[in-house]
Amino acid sequence: MTNRNAMQTPQVRRPHAAAGAARASLIAPAPTSGSAARPLTERILDALPGRRLAWMLVWALVPWLNLIVVLGAEAFGWTTVADRSWEVANRVATSFAILLSLWGAARISDGLGQLRPALAGVVEEELPDVERLFRGVDSIAIPVILTVTVGLVLPLDEVLAGEPVGAVIQGLTWLVIGIPMATAVWVYATLQLGLYRLGRGRLTLTKYRGDRTLGLQAVGSLAFTGFWTLLGAFTPLALASSADLPSVVVTVVVLLAGIVLFFLSLRGLHRQMVTLKRRELDRARSLYEEAYRPLGQSPTLEVLQQQTGLLNAAENLEKRAERIQAWPFDEGTFARAVTIASSVVATIIARLLLAPAAL
Repeated sequence: MTNRNAMQTPQVRRPHAAAGAARASLIAPAPTSGSAARPLTERILDALPGRRLAWMLVWALVPWLNLIVVLGAEAFGWTTVADRSWEVANRVATSFAILLSLWGAARISDGLGQLRPALAGVVEEELPDVERLFRGVDSIAIPVILTVTVGLVLPLDEVLAGEPVGAVIQGLTWLVIGIPMATAVWVYATLQLGLYRLGRGRLTLTKYRGDRTLGLQAVGSLAFTGFWTLLGAFTPLALASSADLPSVVVTVVVLLAGIVLFFLSLRGLHRQMVTLKRRELDRARSLYEEAYRPLGQSPTLEVLQQQTGLLNAAENLEKRAERIQAWPFDEGTFARAVTIASSVVATIIARLLLAPAAL
């Protein structure tokens, strides 16, 4: 963000006889066409002539055009630039945030399209199809409303400082550069809300057959794509905007809300995976106890030899059940996410506390 100083889907039960058709609806392409399910920024880039990468770069250069205008206004005495080093850092962070937001929105949108067949084996027939779970990604109104709302908040410091020209420059610039970031935030929120709805429904999560994520690996991968996009785009922006209170407030709120939403959205999936893991462990241990019972009744070498194969098989089943993950991604990735999220929050807080002392 440049500155002067620089949303429970109810279950829809279908008759049992329609189960096959319901499952097929998850695999078949959505009955939409064209760009009906594409984010706002993708629609804009598709409508522009020429190469989309070139237009993405042009979009990312708008903050530098803003800097030129701000410096020109300063030369005429219409506004002031207190710290040019922070101005440059802010433009670098803003340009990076624009590019990452454009990439992230497109990547998540494409990932949601590929998620439909991946979920066909784990979504029960009573649930709405995936398009309904992740509805709203193609909204135009919400990103625009978010952009306009933030555009009214960011120039408040210039207004209070009696610099109307600086306020107008910042507000108009944000209406251009805010579209990709607001779209990315909305696509991220749509993804996380969809995962929340998915977790609240009932999943088949069939027995463990080697996939430790129980068929949810694509879900976990996409969830992390959104998570890293959010952190990557808004963390540098929050640090580089620390001289501008409205920008700091907006970016910190987006970051904190995004981090909380990420973990909350996966709780339902986590709960169901833990339940299935516990059920598989109980089943394996029950078989182990059943295989061990003859040996307890008659602890002889002959009985031990007779039961060895069954005991080994039951033990292997128990070990396999223990390998089932509790989250739709491996524990190491989850631990890194927690560590990075905590570090981001701590860094932002420290930066805000040290800013008044110019450290």
